[in-house]
Amino acid sequence: MANRDCNADWKISKARRSYKVGYTSTRHEDRNTGRTRYYSQHPSLHLKGNWLEEAGFTTGQAVNITVERGQLIIRLVENS
Repeated sequence: MANRDCNADWKISKARRSYKVGYTSTRHEDRNTGRTRYYSQHPSLHLKGNWLEEAGFTTGQAVNITVERGQLIIRLVENS
């Protein structure tokens, strides 16, 4: 982790990204009949792209997400 923090030469292709919060639809079914009773929608945010690796996030790494009003802070779990 120290090597990544002290390297002044690395650069992310675009430091600021814009996304829109979408939704994920969940199907709820009747246990007896298996038929759909209703769908519910939940806010969803999908982050993807090579810029994640440029920022130090690679496939399979664990992250911690700190949730605050109006912002999410995503950090790598140390020693993961």
